[in-house]
Amino acid sequence: MTLARSKQAGSGAVWQGLGTPAGVRGGDPVAASEVAAELPAGVRLPSERDLAQLTGTSRPTVSQAIRILIVKGLVESRRGSGAYVRRKPETSLAVTVSLMLSLNSESVAHLNDLRLWLERDGITQAIRFATPAETDAGQAALRRLAASAGDTSAWISADTDFHATLVRASHNPYLASIYESVHETLIKYEYRDWIGSGTVPGWLRPGEAAGLTALHEPILAAVRDRDEEAGAIAVLRHHDVMAQHLAASRLTPGSAQEP
Repeated sequence: MTLARSKQAGSGAVWQGLGTPAGVRGGDPVAASEVAAELPAGVRLPSERDLAQLTGTSRPTVSQAIRILIVKGLVESRRGSGAYVRRKPETSLAVTVSLMLSLNSESVAHLNDLRLWLERDGITQAIRFATPAETDAGQAALRRLAASAGDTSAWISADTDFHATLVRASHNPYLASIYESVHETLIKYEYRDWIGSGTVPGWLRPGEAAGLTALHEPILAAVRDRDEEAGAIAVLRHHDVMAQHLAASRLTPGSAQEP
């Protein structure tokens, strides 16, 4: 038994909530939040098989419960490593933004515009103030992003981490926190149907990894080269593609094609 599993061995009562059909299968965000709130940040969750044994429920139910926690921003998926509890101050802000979007889904374009404005300013400041260590962190995040192609949940975590890592290099914690909340809400809205069905959109298939990297790498390159003009172009290009994906997300997962 690994250290992570031993930490969870006495947590069967906590994970019992995962097997509640009304809460978990119904997608109740309160039920999902209560489950994650009992665990310390940074802890790796047991495997789905172990969680099913702890909760006395099925693996599909556990898998759906974990996806709910990822959507709520309480758990992050790291491909090849597992799922980890994440709980930061901006989580409550993300919940608020998500609620606003759920009440008016037609406002998604406005939220995407806000994400653009925040990232544009964040990258401009990162270009001016990023340290070599922060640029290296961005490079590592880009590698994780490329490796996440083909796994929707892992992609959501890796994509948020990449963009947030670079915006944090602006050295403005308020800008970084607001940006991460907005970006995370948007990307989870974008992939909501694929998360629910456990499927992968066309543009996230493993064979598209090179294209995904090519879309994100210019943002990192602009920070590394301290090129504000290139940074603005790269951020706008990413924004345009994200807008296309948001439009495609209005289709059913089976019919959405790569724009």
